[in-house]
Amino acid sequence: MIMITNAHRDSLSLKMERIELAPYFERLISSHDYGFPKESQHFWDALKAETAFDPARSLFIDDTLPILRSARHFGVAHLLAVSQPNSQKGPKDTEEFAAVDDYRELIKTL
Repeated sequence: MIMITNAHRDSLSLKMERIELAPYFERLISSHDYGFPKESQHFWDALKAETAFDPARSLFIDDTLPILRSARHFGVAHLLAVSQPNSQKGPKDTEEFAAVDDYRELIKTL
């Protein structure tokens, strides 16, 4: 399992210190590593070239609809939105995407 983020490596390191997520992932990848944000098809090309993931068999979860749409455009078959990524705010409409309420639900299943 790979975590991909648009966060810069430095802020990713800080987040991982605060939230113990790193043990759940084989790799942590910042879009900055490739020079393209997750919204760009160039990002997905670079990710596939480096990791050889199979979009038809992959699950991608994100809290940003344009990023989910970019993944869908690339061919990622299984997409899931997070409707309440910020516990301080109410849930948001995830439009055409199925959703979980927040990341804590996902962590319980890992």
